[in-house]
Amino acid sequence: MSRATQPQTAVPSTRSVKTTAVLLAAVTLSCAAGVGASPALGAETPTPTTQSSAPSAAPTGGLTARTASLPRTANPEGTPTVPPVVPDAPARVRAVVGRFALSAPTWTTGTAAPKIAIRIDAPQVTAARVQVRVEDRATSRVVLRQSFGVVRSGAEVSQQVTPRLAGKPGSYRLRVLVRDQTGRKSSATARTLKVEAPAAPRPAAPAPVPQGAGGYVFPVLGACNFRSSHGQRFHAGRGGGRAHNGHDIGTFDGFPPVVAVTSGTVSRVWFDGSGGGWTIVFDGDDGTAYGYLHLKTGSILVQPGERVAAGQTVANAGNTGGDYEPHLHFEMRPIPWDAHRDDAVDPLPLLSRLPNGCTG
Repeated sequence: MSRATQPQTAVPSTRSVKTTAVLLAAVTLSCAAGVGASPALGAETPTPTTQSSAPSAAPTGGLTARTASLPRTANPEGTPTVPPVVPDAPARVRAVVGRFALSAPTWTTGTAAPKIAIRIDAPQVTAARVQVRVEDRATSRVVLRQSFGVVRSGAEVSQQVTPRLAGKPGSYRLRVLVRDQTGRKSSATARTLKVEAPAAPRPAAPAPVPQGAGGYVFPVLGACNFRSSHGQRFHAGRGGGRAHNGHDIGTFDGFPPVVAVTSGTVSRVWFDGSGGGWTIVFDGDDGTAYGYLHLKTGSILVQPGERVAAGQTVANAGNTGGDYEPHLHFEMRPIPWDAHRDDAVDPLPLLSRLPNGCTG
């Protein structure tokens, strides 16, 4: 009969216990030797490691500290000129606008923009935020804000008017606003700036036209007709028993340039509501007044008192003043024009001898 196997409790090994005791004793002796060791026994005194660190500049009064001089920079996109030095700790004092100037009161778009110059003054060195507001004078509404950033007191800064204003011709009022370190605002007397669109260029002068005897030039450039119809002629009958006082030069439904037949001085430019439409009269140096009638609206290039040379473009043929096909009514009278309506002379002899582009 077999014996039941009894559970055995694990007994630590005597060898393990002795090993552990030896290790603990060695550690204890080592620590004791380290604590009580003398330099004479070769122990070195540890030297603390020194790390160089500079405290970072903390913002003061809402401004980033800057201690080094910064180069003056500006770019055409509107970044303001950087002031030479922004103080580390701007004084909390009142700042006012010491100077606010605009280099020109008028700006024609396409040219260099005027410059705005600003300086703020304060009893101590400080800095302030500067902004220029642009108001439309017609509506008093703010249309643009131009920032100058943070400006140091006593340092004049400048920048050009923002290019965004170039596309908005009109009259504007520029106001400068300054917010100082106390939180208060100040301003200066506004400046007025007029933004103008460039003047429309005049049409290019035509190529020199052939001149006849005595320096005369046929008054119409390009395709035309001045002989085919009897109704075009001088003293042809008109309604109401009137006689035609000039000679019509047809332009085939086009509006070609018309030129001064000879040199002279423009005496009148007006709209003749009785049938002549837009009209130019100039007094020729030869003593004859020349009338150009039915001119195209908006095409007149001369004004009273202006000198004209033979062949100079003065307008375009048209059909103003009545229900007409486009043509030039060319008329000749003694000077002065208004006093000699009944003394008009036949232009055909002059026109017929001048080189021209007419086909009939």
